[in-house]
Amino acid sequence: MKTDSFFHRFFREFPEAFFTLIGVSRHKAKSYRFTSVEVKETAFRFDGIFLPKTKSDLVYFVEVQFQKLPRFYARLFAEIYIYLAQHNISNDWRAVVIFPKRAFDPGVHQHYRELFESGRVMCIYLEDLPAAQRERFPLNLLQIISDSEQQVLTTVKKLTRKLPKQVRGMRGQRKIVELLVTLLMGKFPQLTRKEIEKMVDPMFLDIRKSRAYQEIAGEKAREIAKSMLKKKMAPALVEELTGLSAREVRALNKKPAPRKKLSVSRAA
Repeated sequence: MKTDSFFHRFFREFPEAFFTLIGVSRHKAKSYRFTSVEVKETAFRFDGIFLPKTKSDLVYFVEVQFQKLPRFYARLFAEIYIYLAQHNISNDWRAVVIFPKRAFDPGVHQHYRELFESGRVMCIYLEDLPAAQRERFPLNLLQIISDSEQQVLTTVKKLTRKLPKQVRGMRGQRKIVELLVTLLMGKFPQLTRKEIEKMVDPMFLDIRKSRAYQEIAGEKAREIAKSMLKKKMAPALVEELTGLSAREVRALNKKPAPRKKLSVSRAA
């Protein structure tokens, strides 16, 4: 399955997850800016780069590899050295490669063994992560990738049930839903986005029932209703389109009473 777009968004939204994976304090994420960089004059593109904000921290080149390619490391190191040649970076660097399973790692070629021996390359196998780490948010989202098509919907249901407790803000919950849909599009390439959204829509009922969601949805509906009423749309139509009650629409449609002018008596 294609995972590039998912992992770029995943590390952009949850940079702390990357540092948790490599065994560094999650708070280190505050010292980095995550970006995706295309290497000029070639068709190479990194899955992502964590660029440090200080000269003392490492640059992390991130590659996610979900198929076994014999010349994977040749391409990776070509990307890195072209990038270093094109950019004036004084920081030391490390490459972090994420595989779903050890079987996807093509192994160390003799041309590059010094890079592995020096610690330049760090390989992470999702199947080897401790259960406690795999089940902790946001790393638990990665479980979907290694699931079979038969298992994946069960996993998504389990994740969405926990989501309102794990992510309090509605904006954050929407981001997770977007990530899950992106993952499922890679898992089921034969389905359209609309078909996937329709398939998983019932799983997000707990989110929509949450008080935070109801408050935000209600506020948004009221804003839309106000805009409609300003355009002289019939209140009955506003009710139908926004889902607001007749009482709520009437309240929004009330014009404030004109302020009475205060009469000032002049002293004789």
